[in-house]
Order: sequence, then C-alpha cells, then structure tokens
Amino acid sequence: MYPASLSEFGRRWFEDIVETTTEWFEQGLDDGYDVLAEELFGTPVPETDGSFVFGTPTNDPWVDLHSSLVAGEFMLLSLLLLVIFVQARHTIRIFNFGSVYEARKARRSAWTGAFLIVTWYWAAVLILYLVNGFTIALIPGIGTLADGLRDFLEVTIQNHMLALALALVGGLSMWMLQALLFIRTILLYIFLYAMPIIVAVAFGNLPVISRIAKQFAIKFVPLAIMPLPVAILFRGYDLLFGTGAESSLAPESAFLSYLVGVSLPVFALLLVWKLFAFSNPLAAKVIGGTAKGVATIGAALVATKVAGPLAGATAARWGTKAAALQVAGQQFRGRDGTIGPRSGKSGASTRGTSYDNVVSDAYGQQGVPQYRRTENDPGYY
Repeated sequence: MYPASLSEFGRRWFEDIVETTTEWFEQGLDDGYDVLAEELFGTPVPETDGSFVFGTPTNDPWVDLHSSLVAGEFMLLSLLLLVIFVQARHTIRIFNFGSVYEARKARRSAWTGAFLIVTWYWAAVLILYLVNGFTIALIPGIGTLADGLRDFLEVTIQNHMLALALALVGGLSMWMLQALLFIRTILLYIFLYAMPIIVAVAFGNLPVISRIAKQFAIKFVPLAIMPLPVAILFRGYDLLFGTGAESSLAPESAFLSYLVGVSLPVFALLLVWKLFAFSNPLAAKVIGGTAKGVATIGAALVATKVAGPLAGATAARWGTKAAALQVAGQQFRGRDGTIGPRSGKSGASTRGTSYDNVVSDAYGQQGVPQYRRTENDPGYY
C-alpha cells in the first residue's frame, strides 16, 4: 500500500499545482478587467489656457514640449541639421557625384521637411485630440463589460490542463495588453519630442540614414491610433456578450463559455500586433512586389497561350502593356510583312496599298520598285 499511497500523493500534489497556477492566471485576468478602464485607453493631450490646440499648455510634460518644439532650441536644431544635410548634398554635387535630379529632389524634400518641422507640434496635438475623441466615443463601459465576461469565467472545466492552458493564454494576453497601452503613452511623448530630428534626417535625402529615419517616423501612426481598433473590438464584445451568461449568443458548453471570457485580451493583442505589422513599409513593399510578380507571371502565361512565346517573353520582360501592343501588332500585320488585317482561315493577308515597296528616283518620280539597282534607275540616264 505504500507505493499506491505515494503515487496518490504525487497525483494530488500535481493537481494542486495545476489548480493553483490556473487560479493565479484567472486572478490576473479578473484583475485586468478592472484595470482596463477608460483612462488606460486614453491618449495624452495638453490642457491649454487658450482655444483648442493653439493655446499654451499648463500641464506637464506638455509645457516643456511646447517650449522646445514651438520656436524652441529643438526646432532650431532640427532646421539647422536639415540645412547641413542639404548643403552636404550640394557640396558632393560640385565634385560630379550624384545627379542634377538628386540635387533638385533634395531641395524640394528640404522645403517639405522644414514645413513639417515648424508645424509638427500643432499637427501632432491635433491628431492626438482626434484619436482621443474617437476613442471616448467608441469605448463602451468597461465595468459593465467586465462583469459580463466574469460570468463566463465562473464555469468549471473538467479537464484541468485545458483550463490551465486557457487561463495561461488569457492572463498573459491581459498583462501584455496593459503593458502595451502603458508603454504607448511613454513612446508617444518620446516620438513627439524626437520627431523634428527624425524628420530632418528623413528629408535630408541621405542614402541609407534617411530611409531608416522614415521607418521610425512611420511608427508614430500605429502608436497614435492604437486604441481605436481595440475600442471597436470592445464595443463589439459589449454588444454581443455585455449581459454575460444571459446573452442570446452565450454558449451552453463550459469550454466555450470559458473561451469567450479569455478571448477578448487575446484578440486585442492580435489587433495591436497586426497594426504594427501593416504599418511596416518593408512588409508593404514585399507584398506589393509579390503581387506584381504574380500578375506578371500570369500575364506572361496568358500571352504565351494566346499569341505565342514571343508575346510571353515580352510580357515577362516589359510588362502587360508591351505584350498587349505586340499582340495587337501581330493581329494587324500579316505573315508576309504587308500591313492589313488577316482574312480567311489560312491566315493570308490582304493586298497592301499602292505605295508599298516603292521609292523615288533621282528626279523625285514615284513608282520605281525598291528592288531595282541604281544603274537601272531611269533618273540616271
């Protein structure tokens, strides 16, 4: 009986560990619904003493941001850096490096960059005001939604490992979502402060550094609009499962009910990740290049099937327009080289015009066949 008692003790010990771990993650998921309040979805905006965004801010750290970015030392430093980059491009042009087109492009991009540096603070604050307003309008009552989802978490799943796996995924997703929403606020302030320098480098038309700076600048967009898709997701869950287990779509199975309770933070985390993935210009370039390559291959195959291998090669090398023009030319030109539409089943061409294959003689007379030699030309006698 001792081995049996020892194995029973080990089994109960393992079950207690699984149950305790599941309760930890369930508690984290339950507490996360309390922490996810409207303030966590909010976007930081300045409190001004004037009208809308054009007043002087009175709260920190907007006071320092306003003094640095609006006719401050950081804006002047960014403009000076932009001028240095443009002048370096012109200096390189003196030694015949580069091209006139690149020099004109650098000059035009410099004016655009200077305009963005000067107006960056006002444009950024206006964007944050709009995002904050739409988020407040879209986000439902978090407390009511949390109470409804807690009803789905009160069921008991007989499979303890399945319950542990679901609680693990839900709890980790909830903690990561809270961390991302908090880190977003910090990164927004950093981007607001550093964006003039990033714009100066991006529009300085440097070969590699400008491309890297543009990728950093684009990351401000998903940071700013991050709460909007999450708020829409929460609004949908509030519409479907806001009343808890009494909802018309509430599943009867304990597993599905528990799955509904843990799925909200998982989907929210996936939305945030997809938002950053789609904002990557490299991914967009790869997707666009892949689509273009697939379209070119399809056009080449169709052209080869319809008009022969020569049209297929033209489509693969020069594109669909060149292949279409070549196919049209083949249909319009006969096999014997005369111009005109094909007629008949045998593909014989119709007779050309009266001016085909004729040249002028030395006196300008028309009608002399082209194959005649010079010594037989009547104009030389």
